[in-house]
This record gives sequence, C-alpha cells and structure tokens, in this order.
Amino acid sequence: MDRIGILGGTFDPIHLGHLIPAQYAFDYLRLDHLLLIPSAAPVHRPHHVPAPAEHRLRMCRLVATSLPQFSVCDIEVSRPRPSYTILTLCYFTEMLPPGTEIMLLVGEDNLPLLHTWRQIDEILKLSTVVVLPRPHDGTADLSPLAAAIGKPALSKLLGRRVPAPLVPISATQIRTRVRCHQPIAGLVPASVGHYIGAAGLYTAPAGDSA
Repeated sequence: MDRIGILGGTFDPIHLGHLIPAQYAFDYLRLDHLLLIPSAAPVHRPHHVPAPAEHRLRMCRLVATSLPQFSVCDIEVSRPRPSYTILTLCYFTEMLPPGTEIMLLVGEDNLPLLHTWRQIDEILKLSTVVVLPRPHDGTADLSPLAAAIGKPALSKLLGRRVPAPLVPISATQIRTRVRCHQPIAGLVPASVGHYIGAAGLYTAPAGDSA
C-alpha cells in the first residue's frame, strides 16, 4: 500500500522551515512520495496578499528538482473557487489507487484553528493528520479543537507529531528581510533565493499581518 504525504501552504516563499520538517516526515512516516501544494489564498489569513501563484509554484518546483521524492501539484491555485483542504483530499481520494494512505502534514502552529477548517471530521476520515513542529504559542487553547473532534481524536492527533527539529524561520521574516535588502541565505534553498532576486519578489510592502 502506497503512503502519500501532502503538505499544503501559501509557500510565500517556500523555505527551510517548511522543508526540513517535511524531509523528516518523509523518512519518519516512510512515505513513498510527498506532494507540495501551494494554496491560492490563505483562507484563515485574509489580510495577507501572496505573491502570484506562478511564482510560488515555480519556487516549489525548483525545490522539487533537487528532492526527487517531492513533487508539486497546482490543484489549489488552479481551482476557480475558494480552495479548501477537504476539496483537495476528495480529489486525491478519487484519483489515487484504492488503498493509498494519505498523510496530511499540518504545522503545529495551525492546531489552534484546525477546528475551523471546513468539514474537519471528513478531513480526519479521508487522511491521517500528522503534526509538524513549527514555532507557535505554547499556551494556545486547543479546547475548541477537542470540542470539535473529541478528546480521544485530539489525543491521537497530538501523538502523531513528527520528531523533527524546530526550525524558527517564517515566510514573513524572509519577505521583511528582502524588503530591507538583508540576506536570506540559510533561510531558503539557494535556488529559491536566486529566483526571488531575479523575479524582484517582495521588494515592495504587501498587505500582511502575519
């Protein structure tokens, strides 16, 4: 039975804070493949206006060229309506061979809002949700999530935390450094850093409260 990992996100830009935990997850979960899926617009961050999808896709594809076990899917940025995780999971459930196990990788910083994701119960039925370490407020209240999915399900979810290092890098930090003409080497893969410079991304302020 194949085991496929899905890692979604705005990826604005994709950086080592995404990729290092993702690589750990690939090995720890014994995945056969991992899909990077850039989102069209962050539903839960309405004040953030991301870079155009073609740039974010291109940066993800540059990363995938050096990580053959990773690939990039444009299903969410190509969707003409608001994109939700449940729609993506339904698509892959239909398209992948029967018996394929879908592992949905979710950053730890997303847990306090996970109960607001559309059809969270169906998400948990169609995939195995796995937690990736990400910088977060350790005092975050998870009681709404417990109420939404039940305490036993929350306990199982928290038990599926990939033992990866915590990488304190954020896309907001990278965009700010670019605007301030500061180096981003060591925060993003070299190919992504070169692309950001060549394309002139993030040089002007954008609507972002992250």
